[in-house]
Amino acid sequence: MPTDREPQRGLELHLLLLACLVAPWSAAAVRLHPRDATSLALLASEWNGFNGSESWGGLRHADCTAMEGVFCDRDGFVLALMLTMKNFGVPLPTMITRFHRLETLLLIFCEVTGTIPDALSRMTQLNTLVLSGNSITGTLPGGFSRLTNLEYLYLANNLLSGPITPLSNLPQLKDLNLAQNSFNGSLPSELGNFTSLTSLFLTYNHFSGSIPSSMGNMASLKTLALHYNLLTGTIPGTLSHLHSLTRLHLTSNQLTGSIPESLGLLSALKLLMLERNLLHGSIPASLASLQQLERLALTGNQLSGSIPAVLGDMPLLQYLFLSSNSLSGSIPTALGKLTNLIGLFLSENQLCGTIPSTLSNLSKLRELLVGYNMLCGPVEPIVRAMRNLSVLYLSGNQFSGRLPSASSPRLTQFRVDGNFFSHGEVKFRNCSAVVWDTSGNCLAGSLRVCDRASIQRPAAGCASFCGVEVGAAGPECGGHGYCSVNAFTAAGECVCDPNYMLNSSNSNSCVAGAVGASLASGSASVSLQGSAYVSLQGSASVLSNGSILLTGGAPNQHGAAFASPALRLFYFPRKSSLCGIELAFTAAFSFVMSPGGQGAVGEGLAFVVAAVASDKGAIVGLGGVGRRSMGVEFDSVLSVKHRDPNDNHVGVNVGGSPVSLASATAPLILNDAQTKHAWIHYDPTSGGTLRIFLSSDPVQPLTPALTVNVSLCSALKPTASDSLFLFGFVAISSSQAQRHDILSWNFTTCV
Repeated sequence: MPTDREPQRGLELHLLLLACLVAPWSAAAVRLHPRDATSLALLASEWNGFNGSESWGGLRHADCTAMEGVFCDRDGFVLALMLTMKNFGVPLPTMITRFHRLETLLLIFCEVTGTIPDALSRMTQLNTLVLSGNSITGTLPGGFSRLTNLEYLYLANNLLSGPITPLSNLPQLKDLNLAQNSFNGSLPSELGNFTSLTSLFLTYNHFSGSIPSSMGNMASLKTLALHYNLLTGTIPGTLSHLHSLTRLHLTSNQLTGSIPESLGLLSALKLLMLERNLLHGSIPASLASLQQLERLALTGNQLSGSIPAVLGDMPLLQYLFLSSNSLSGSIPTALGKLTNLIGLFLSENQLCGTIPSTLSNLSKLRELLVGYNMLCGPVEPIVRAMRNLSVLYLSGNQFSGRLPSASSPRLTQFRVDGNFFSHGEVKFRNCSAVVWDTSGNCLAGSLRVCDRASIQRPAAGCASFCGVEVGAAGPECGGHGYCSVNAFTAAGECVCDPNYMLNSSNSNSCVAGAVGASLASGSASVSLQGSAYVSLQGSASVLSNGSILLTGGAPNQHGAAFASPALRLFYFPRKSSLCGIELAFTAAFSFVMSPGGQGAVGEGLAFVVAAVASDKGAIVGLGGVGRRSMGVEFDSVLSVKHRDPNDNHVGVNVGGSPVSLASATAPLILNDAQTKHAWIHYDPTSGGTLRIFLSSDPVQPLTPALTVNVSLCSALKPTASDSLFLFGFVAISSSQAQRHDILSWNFTTCV
């Protein structure tokens, strides 16, 4: 669906202006002044195809109110010429300047050609100049700056080019519309002097350079439309000073940087359109302060992080466009509070988990597009409640269970291909009007679509699907959960409903009991503590308090502890790049490194992500994890050979190399037998960034100890059939008896 739904308001404004201007001048008959009657006759002779020329030239003492497009003052002088939909086919005559009292010149879609005559700049009494929808070429006359009484200037839909600097000194200007031309150059900073301007339309031109920060001085501005240009740089924070602004439209430029938090101060804003730029960073939660907002469009940028739940607190929001970014995490349940929402567009991100049941509250929703994410679980009950849907786009996810209902009489698109739906039927109210696709699911045999049989072939990976035969109807997971292939294993795995847990004798069913710690959740959060989900190797052991001892009490020990089974770090949808979709992750853990007797120190420990687990390593256990690995080392030994900066540092190593890709001195003493807290954040956007935080307190500090640009894709080299990796710790005590304890660990990502 196109997201540029803000109408081209130029013609609409022209016609509104026409109505306002005509009304006060049409009340009483006024005899045309002889001088202007002569001028009108001459003008009519130059304008080909004007069917009002006879009345202009033949009635020398005509009533102004009876003449097409002519409006006079009480003395009979022409104050306004307003004509639309003519076929003049000639340039604007310079003799137009003979009308000495002319305040309004409006020629819309009249096939005016040629350039704007310089002589027009002598009409300093002009208040309104509207020449939109013609074929005018050339540049703006330099003398335009003399039109100091001009309040309304509309030159949209022409062939004009060049800079707009001649407009820099028009202090009375209220509306400026130059849309759909070929103007170029930078936006002059003098635009900030237009403090009376209420609307500025510069769309569909070739303006380049940055948006002047001085535009924040345009205190009366209500509409700022700069979309479809070549603007670069960041969005000026000064735009937050435009407290009267109701529409901000910057779509389809080349703007970079993040979305300013200060835009949340634009309390009157109804439309915020920032699509198809190069914006990055997260969506500011401050946007939820825009309580008048009806449309938020951020599609086609490089935004990352989660969707702020506070966006659900925007009561008037009708359209939310967030597609084609790198957003992760789950769909906030709070979006179910957007009861005025008509369109929800979340396709082509990295969203995971299930569709919240709260979305069934969106009774006005007409368009639901969530294709090509990592969403899973059932959707049929939620979609069934959306009785006004016209577009349903679920393609390229991992939805399962029954096909969603298609009961809405408005439905025109039904795309559910590339999922794991196992059974159901499709009945459209108007079969001939619907575009539909159910291919690439776990359906087999004959599917009834509009009372016709459609032969379905099950997709790969459907052979064993949580106890339901391919193409058969039946309850997944014993009827008390749903099947998810967004799991830490390659096969489908049950996620049980609340108060149910996996059947110990049959993993394809859920039985009553305490909530199970299923690993198939859409947003994985795994705790490595105690023996659950942990594979121990070498000298590693689990202590009675649940912590993990990697090495301790003896020299030359090697210990390792890994999450089990392997976890998914890359997702390969049907449309993907070489490495598919990389997932962001966070590892948070606490540890203790204690020196051996008489202060002797060993090597240290490392957090690792690897394709192969091993406890045999030459340096901090990293040497044995293989070439497809990445590690963060906490090292207490100086090795000149391995280019260590000192004997108390943090480093990032790839490919099992003992030489760090980057390292930095630790902000505290690592092996002082005191508890340390570490946080490791990986952001896959912009080539990959790893940030390591370290503290003696359980609160993450603001400044990282080390930030490294590293790509997990390059380090781990995943494929569609080999995208599962091991997470854990390795440690070595070398010739000393250094002890390494992992007190707790939590790993969180979308899976």
